[in-house]
Amino acid sequence: MTAAQSREWATGYMKEQLGLDPAQPWPTNLHSTTPLPVANPIVDTDTDFRLAAAQRAWKKDDPEPTVLKPELQQIQDHDLIRKLYSRRQLLEKMVYFWDNHFNTDYRSHFRGQYEVYENEAFRTRAYGRFVDLLIASGKSPAMMVYLNTDVNKKENPNENYAREVLELHTLGVDEQGHPAGYTQADINEAAKAFTGWTVPEGSAPGFRFVSSRHSLGTKTVLGQSVAFDGSGPTEGERVLQIAASHPSTARHLAKKLCEYFVSETPSSALITEVASVFSDSGGDIRKVLIAIVTSPDFNNVANYRSLVKTPLEYVVGLYRNLGVWSSHEPIRRRLTATGQGLFEMPPPTGYKEKSEHWLNTYVLFHETAMAYEATIPGFGSTIRFGSDTSGGLTRLWLKGLGLRTEAEVLGFLLNLTNDRVATATEYQIYLTTLRSGGGAFNLDSSSTEAALDRTLASMLTNPRYLYQ
Repeated sequence: MTAAQSREWATGYMKEQLGLDPAQPWPTNLHSTTPLPVANPIVDTDTDFRLAAAQRAWKKDDPEPTVLKPELQQIQDHDLIRKLYSRRQLLEKMVYFWDNHFNTDYRSHFRGQYEVYENEAFRTRAYGRFVDLLIASGKSPAMMVYLNTDVNKKENPNENYAREVLELHTLGVDEQGHPAGYTQADINEAAKAFTGWTVPEGSAPGFRFVSSRHSLGTKTVLGQSVAFDGSGPTEGERVLQIAASHPSTARHLAKKLCEYFVSETPSSALITEVASVFSDSGGDIRKVLIAIVTSPDFNNVANYRSLVKTPLEYVVGLYRNLGVWSSHEPIRRRLTATGQGLFEMPPPTGYKEKSEHWLNTYVLFHETAMAYEATIPGFGSTIRFGSDTSGGLTRLWLKGLGLRTEAEVLGFLLNLTNDRVATATEYQIYLTTLRSGGGAFNLDSSSTEAALDRTLASMLTNPRYLYQ
């Protein structure tokens, strides 16, 4: 494929993905032939008396209160089901980006509805204006409790959210780790602007402003005056608007998105170009994404498969590529074991995207186990291929797709797993494994099943499969 053809394909893909309205019911993955699984309803298990009882029995050295674990599993399913089955792959990739950029931790509040409320806010705004995402995050109950905005009062302003919103969510830091355009005074003043922001009374998620807690008077944030005008939240929102429009924010977000989509070390020219689109468009994420994916750097062969998959990307890609069906429990279990459990990251920095964080024996062990669980019968959890019509048999799944010969099967499986890339030695290994069932290759023969599973497991544990 030429560079021009690559850009044409990328543009077409973006148009298709961006044309799928996030507000409409989400279509399922094309591999799926049965109705989309429905997540369990989100139920607030942390009523005051149950949470209080759990916390009284929860010592520092004990595990988390088991009474709360079913709810965490429910909110993880709420997000995982969409990532595993939706055709909106770009949308789900962006939802994860925003959820990680504006990181919160379920264990800071133990209210599942808070995380779902925030997650859905990101899903409906994922391609919109950055300032709207920023405000939705700042006013979400998950963020307010996580960074203590809910107890931010004029008598003693809490700086936690103000600090993180400038350091992580907007302006960021420079190459030396120094604040990129803000000072401690800006943090102090911003903290005052957010006084009075809190969560609603009761368990329902939402936003509440308590004027009696708000610090009156003019504040100066990033060189601009912000004054309380009687409308309450407007003052805090104005601080977020100022931060969102700062040049350092444009560069910070551009760099982070380029690292997410192109390379761990994107070129300065690409970052500058994307930052310019961000600024000129008022933080229009749709335009920023188009600028990234149609850039020469995105289509440069040097950046092809240069990004290492996180455990989440590994398991979602594995399940989407193969069309496997399973309980979501083994997915949740493995993700948590690798250190990337959804809604479980304590520090506000979120999960790392750099390869050095995920390329280690511990993570690779669990990713290999996931590959074997998805291919080898009896290895861990029972997982079924393709659809409910294949009976869990790889050969019937492939036969149902119209495949017959060794070459067709190997070509199809390599296309699913490694973009048809294999050295001559690797191809011979796959072919030898495929023929290990004995006799002539035949998808109608039960003796072919185990050989097929071993061949696919070999492809999925090839180091090449670790790269996007």
